[in-house]
Amino acid sequence: MANEFNLDINNVAIIAAKLVGADFNLASLISSDVAAEFHPGQGATVRVPVPAAIPTRSRDIFDKTTALVADELTEQHIDVTLADHLYNLAILSEGDLSLNIANYGRQVLAPQARAIAAKIEALTAATMSATPAETGVTYSGTNPAKAISSARRLLRSNGVGADAPLIAAAGASVYTDLLDAGALVDDKVHGIRVVESTRLAESDLIVFTPSAFTLVVRAPVVPQGAAYGASITTPILDNANGEAFAIRVLNDYDSNVAADRSLVGTFAAVAAMPLPVDREDGTVDLVKHGGAVRITSGA
Repeated sequence: MANEFNLDINNVAIIAAKLVGADFNLASLISSDVAAEFHPGQGATVRVPVPAAIPTRSRDIFDKTTALVADELTEQHIDVTLADHLYNLAILSEGDLSLNIANYGRQVLAPQARAIAAKIEALTAATMSATPAETGVTYSGTNPAKAISSARRLLRSNGVGADAPLIAAAGASVYTDLLDAGALVDDKVHGIRVVESTRLAESDLIVFTPSAFTLVVRAPVVPQGAAYGASITTPILDNANGEAFAIRVLNDYDSNVAADRSLVGTFAAVAAMPLPVDREDGTVDLVKHGGAVRITSGA
């Protein structure tokens, strides 16, 4: 069994990444910055670019004497620091390999991938929950949809464009209120998709645009001394949305204890991102927490 998957460790890594992605809930709703490897020498900080802005000038259509005005394109960056190496190491005894494990993917790789996905979900929930609560919105358990409408209005006034998608993540109590009020239509309220999460506080409702939070992922390089290893990035869902994940899988044999080892890991961080607002004068303001509104029902 163990020797069979070693023949194509790249496929093992791809399967691991897809298994992680299959268990995402909140993490699948936010933006991501994923690369196959965290290249040596670049440091632990990932610079997420903010698109530059430039003003549009105007002149009289018959003007042939006034010089054109040139403007600079200045691109800003938002720094996200990777600090956590998320990993798990499974030790497989000779008895496991010979007698107990019939399917490596199902019995070993799947639990390892689920554990990493759960940690990333927890990081995502904690980052979302750190959004300051909006005090200007009164939540009503009998009319919870109004809170979502109010959050939508606040996001638009912050500078979230009308073409930007909005998503609502609801704790269990808020989601129950939405169900009891009959506010959900095809899992949406007023066209805004609503997702329930038990990782959020039961009383929390967070309405956001996907770029308000980002998941940064880099796969560690494969050590030169590893017997079998792959560090890859791959699409994780069979759709056109472009979700990807980066992961490293190592497999080797420890002759000291006569056991195989399956090590799965990635470098990951979840960060709240300021909202870039193009002022249409050549400047872009970064509005802290501008892309997310958190409302608490006080339940």
